[in-house]
Amino acid sequence: MEIVELYVDYFFWNQGIGAKLVEFAKEKSNVRFLWTLEKNTDAIRFYESHGFQLNGKRQPEEGTPEYLVMLERKLLD
Repeated sequence: MEIVELYVDYFFWNQGIGAKLVEFAKEKSNVRFLWTLEKNTDAIRFYESHGFQLNGKRQPEEGTPEYLVMLERKLLD
């Protein structure tokens, strides 16, 4: 499974909401990967702190000049 969309309004940043949402997705849906904008280094660091790692996959974001990068987490057997 993947996280398709996760957004926390800037007004609510640093209150643990995003962390709770990611952990919920990992526990309930066994989320394995997600995509985020390559230039969004804050998001990449956030996801890395929750066990996701860049895996080298990259693709254009449709309708924009931006690129998405994939982050993946290893699941325990």
